[in-house]
Amino acid sequence: MGFWKRLTEFLFIHRFTDQTKFSHTYSPVQDLSLVDAFDAKSIDGACNSPTNRKCWSTDFDIYTDYEEIIPEGKVRKFLLYVTNERIAPDGYWVDRMLFNGTYPGPTLEGNWGDTFEITVVNKLTNFNGTSIHWHGIRQLNTNWMDGVSGVTECPIPPGENFTYSWRATQYGTSWYHSHFSLQYADGLAGALKINGPTSMNYDVDLGPVLITDNFHKTTFSQVQLEYLGRPPAPDSMLMNGNGRYYCCPSLDKNCKGDSKLTSFHFEQNKTYKMSLVNTAASTHTTFWIDSHKFWVVATDFVPIEPYETDMINIAIGQRYDIIVNATAVKGHNSRNVNFWMHARDCQNGGARSNLGIIRYDATSKSIPWTPPPRQDNICYGCQDEPSEKLKPIVKRNITQHNEDYIKNSFKVHLVGYPNEFKKDSLMHKWVLANSSFYLDWAEPSLSLVKIASEKGWDNPQFPVGYEPVTLDYKNGTWVAFLIEGKFTESIHNSTTKGHRKVYKTQAPVAHPIHVHGHDFVLLDSGTEEFNPKNFNLQLDNPPRRDVVLLPVDGYIIIAFQINNPGVWLMHCHIAFHASGGLALQFVESPEVIGPMFKNSGILPTYSETCANWAAYYTMFNKHNNATQDDSGI
Repeated sequence: MGFWKRLTEFLFIHRFTDQTKFSHTYSPVQDLSLVDAFDAKSIDGACNSPTNRKCWSTDFDIYTDYEEIIPEGKVRKFLLYVTNERIAPDGYWVDRMLFNGTYPGPTLEGNWGDTFEITVVNKLTNFNGTSIHWHGIRQLNTNWMDGVSGVTECPIPPGENFTYSWRATQYGTSWYHSHFSLQYADGLAGALKINGPTSMNYDVDLGPVLITDNFHKTTFSQVQLEYLGRPPAPDSMLMNGNGRYYCCPSLDKNCKGDSKLTSFHFEQNKTYKMSLVNTAASTHTTFWIDSHKFWVVATDFVPIEPYETDMINIAIGQRYDIIVNATAVKGHNSRNVNFWMHARDCQNGGARSNLGIIRYDATSKSIPWTPPPRQDNICYGCQDEPSEKLKPIVKRNITQHNEDYIKNSFKVHLVGYPNEFKKDSLMHKWVLANSSFYLDWAEPSLSLVKIASEKGWDNPQFPVGYEPVTLDYKNGTWVAFLIEGKFTESIHNSTTKGHRKVYKTQAPVAHPIHVHGHDFVLLDSGTEEFNPKNFNLQLDNPPRRDVVLLPVDGYIIIAFQINNPGVWLMHCHIAFHASGGLALQFVESPEVIGPMFKNSGILPTYSETCANWAAYYTMFNKHNNATQDDSGI
């Protein structure tokens, strides 16, 4: 273990933070003869039309329980190259890691029931491995395709490739991104679109709208600021890879200028579907369109009963499908021809928000008129949509669940770094369970669980930092979890390890909590400290999703059913917090995992990737002294 715990800090050493300084020689991967099998004629459902979007095909519609039955689909193949590039998405040159040379990466599109086969080729020249996670995908009985370095696989080393294969058991819009340290915040992200029915009719699908923050310095070079309690602020915001940063090319060599904004063309009285996705590293956003209301029809991968609003918060990792009615009055000037699409940092009411443009006149090039700010645009705050509005179409009623979730709650806090026993440490890392999350990429949890499972799961041992939570329940059991953002533990706010105190610090931050391998139900949440004598569980068709915002100084109670064996990550989706250890992993149905993994047929490829990773970094570390500071995810 000692050797492998010296790797990721290499990425943070100052003289190595400029990604373009590296050159690395390796045997080139032979270009694979894979093509995107996207067939535009095969994307629509057989009965899905502008006048009946609830229907999909024979025997399948918006009311079909997609956890019980899914349509037959096609195999769709994609090829993604991971490379180092230099781009200027907001008009300022930055170093990035990209999929197929673009930001965002190409949209991977298919139908409900399709099998996605995506070959990822690592052509990075900055000594990074990589792994790709398919955000929100259930990965039913394919845990080893979840794409989390150190949890479900070893990273793909430079010069190597790996093919992910999984079934689209759900439908809707999401994203794919690297789950190797902070890579996604430095460009490795793209949209994932799985077509299916919709709970409201519309004329035109405008596709994914990816909203993100943008940093001019690499996140690898700034992560130490997070440990010091001064997380970096983004330099700009982007919508579908476009944004605007005001700079002067004659004064700054990195200023390219000539940036553009994303725009969409509306025709009067038509209806348009947009799929909003927050792919940011650290910014939750409030979204609205000037002079337009819209209907919300899905949360993450869960279709809901439509409700009307004119503003919505989107936490990092969350998705909302909306239907917009093009009912603005067309005129002859920019005030009523063009309209701003806004996405503002929900914690900063004064931040710039105009990211995209709706144009009723496709020939217009003028900038929209900006109306006076509304108070609710400024003061909307950082919180999820009210639970009573998020009513899933396919219902779940929660029956009996475990009763120990209050006693065994997870408390979000910080501990001193590198010494958690120091009372007044200047640096801190995040904790969700018992210690700050920390993985060895060369020893994925799935491999350790397989070995322990084969030995009968008799007192399995995991390295410190792996934070496994065993869920050894009967299949179909509902298991609940309480996560607290504020708590009173003792007068010293400390616990004892051995004979030494671990001092805990709490911070007033909203955390987007993401669970892999499941949609969960939100049973309760609050904006104050949890009171075990005063709370109410919503058991009748509660909101269901895969990312929920833990309110500032508040709590959430979530639950999911035991029905998908594997090692599943639960983490904060603020990239700097995940990097700083705010995560744990569930070991679900441990005695089933070993035989299932062994019989999957993936073991030879899985083992080869781990062997290639070990060989690559053994060679690499002959000439470099690298220390892992990062959690690994």
